[in-house]
Amino acid sequence: MQPNNPYTPTSMETDRTATMEQVAEAAGVSIGTVDRVVHNREGVSERTRRKVFKIIEEIGYKPNIYASILSRKKAFCIVAIIPYFQTGEYWELVNNGITRAIRTSQGLNVDLKIFYYNQFDLESFRAACRNTLDAQPDGLFIAPIYKEETIRLVHRLAALAIPVAYIDTKPENTDYLAYFGMPLFESGYLAADLLVGSDTSVREVVSFNIDRGEAPPNDSTLNRHRGFLAYLEDHNPECRLTDCSMSPFDFLYNMKLFDRFFEEHPDVNHIITFNSRAHLISDWMELRGIRDKKLLGFDMLQANMRALRNGTISTLIAERTDKEAFRAVRSLIDFLILRQKPLRRDNFSSIDILTRYNVDFYLGGE
Repeated sequence: MQPNNPYTPTSMETDRTATMEQVAEAAGVSIGTVDRVVHNREGVSERTRRKVFKIIEEIGYKPNIYASILSRKKAFCIVAIIPYFQTGEYWELVNNGITRAIRTSQGLNVDLKIFYYNQFDLESFRAACRNTLDAQPDGLFIAPIYKEETIRLVHRLAALAIPVAYIDTKPENTDYLAYFGMPLFESGYLAADLLVGSDTSVREVVSFNIDRGEAPPNDSTLNRHRGFLAYLEDHNPECRLTDCSMSPFDFLYNMKLFDRFFEEHPDVNHIITFNSRAHLISDWMELRGIRDKKLLGFDMLQANMRALRNGTISTLIAERTDKEAFRAVRSLIDFLILRQKPLRRDNFSSIDILTRYNVDFYLGGE
């Protein structure tokens, strides 16, 4: 039985390439050995195999594994379903990762269709699902904000053997190719440790989350919320979490909301939002000249990063959102073209903890 080949093109996230000769020279082996490794043939020790894979990861060799497949001239269609977004929002990062994955797959006969929907409107999401079925895709990328409708769509696609890649969160009891995203419960647990810890002098934390109207709560928000509460129960049971809803778009409404809440709760100095919009709260703090409150948020939006830099956001918990979207789409491409499944079905991203002291490394010095 031949060993599994741990090398997949998903690990190649740049346009760097090297020749087989360069890989062989760097690994100190023959070109024939490199060829046997990348094509998963026998006759190579496990130690040598791992050494070659390590060099491949380091210098970016991309074997011409697609050549015979491309000669078939088969085209594939990948559909992505994501919310509409404005410049600077979380979903722009997702969109950037999707489109970059397709750009780096030029020549592989992969077409992309993105169906956008209003994340606060169930009917809009249902329309995107109908459009997806009409498009007869070969693969689907989806952020399942509407869980029940997503489950129904994925069940229909599974019956047609169409692979699905999730990002952000994943419904249980569905057949999917891969999930890419942060471990959500754990990120909420971590948030409580960073914001409150076991400081028993902190008796109340306020959570400002998005008013979604008739739309159901986002699963990612719910799971982070559960993780936060679990930490308090384990380490700081006297501290309570108070939930409030802010508007995603109404600036004046939010200013009045924050003013009123802190007039009524002058002793609350710890704030969290379990979504990407901590900058809405930091804008209020900046306008009011407030510097005595500790605000923790999620996601590397530029508005959040700037607020972190100027000190109105204390801490950000983040993942490389565009990278996770890139990897999810590439998992679909590799499966469709190579019939190669990802090494892991559930791919949990690292959790980055950002403060004003390391934010410049993420801002790129801007």
